[in-house]
Amino acid sequence: MKKEEKLKEERLAELLKKADGHPMMKAILAEEAAAILAKRTEAAGKIEVLKKEQEEVIPRLRADIDAKEGKYKEAKATLDVLFDELRTARAELSSRGYQFDNDIKLQEQILYESADPIIDETITFFREKLGELRKPWRISSRGMTVERNLFTDTKTITVETNKDAVLDALAYCQAAIKGLEALKLSPEFHIEGIQELKDGIPSIEVYTESTGVKPLPGSKGVNPLHLLPTDSEMDWKRDTLLEKAKKILKR
Repeated sequence: MKKEEKLKEERLAELLKKADGHPMMKAILAEEAAAILAKRTEAAGKIEVLKKEQEEVIPRLRADIDAKEGKYKEAKATLDVLFDELRTARAELSSRGYQFDNDIKLQEQILYESADPIIDETITFFREKLGELRKPWRISSRGMTVERNLFTDTKTITVETNKDAVLDALAYCQAAIKGLEALKLSPEFHIEGIQELKDGIPSIEVYTESTGVKPLPGSKGVNPLHLLPTDSEMDWKRDTLLEKAKKILKR
């Protein structure tokens, strides 16, 4: 087998030797060499063009970067100065605001400490009055009538109650306390208004008619507390009475 392989190799070598000198083989090799040379020449030409373009473009782009960097540094320097000024202004605002608040509190303290003792006595009076008015039995009802509706399975309850009067008195006392607290910051006031303020407490013996609808099954009658106004209504009453208290105290 080795001998046959050797003979094949020798024949192949002989054929290649003969082919090297053949005109067609020479033409093929020459054509390949020309194609390679053309490709290399084209690549070398493109390199020269790109290098020339690089020499023109890169310096221009670097110059543009340098110009923009210069503007950025200039703007940043200005911004840093403005930021420092802003920080200084904020610090001054905080400091002055604190100083004003502190000075105002000191002067208010003088007014509070030197206020007429009758103001605190009157505030205590109204707070005690509030405590009395908040006792559950202050709201009462009388003359209850019931109309039953068997079709809707409900009953309409009409009752006279003093709830509005009690609530008016509560709101009045709250407004009076608020007005008296504010009065401590007033340099002077007319002491005559104190007694007028006390005498102005609304009577709770005023009964008005209220109506409510309740389901029939298991109904145990009307609870006057269910007829109380909303928080917003109470706030409105208090604010209205506060204005009235202020007017009395300024007379």
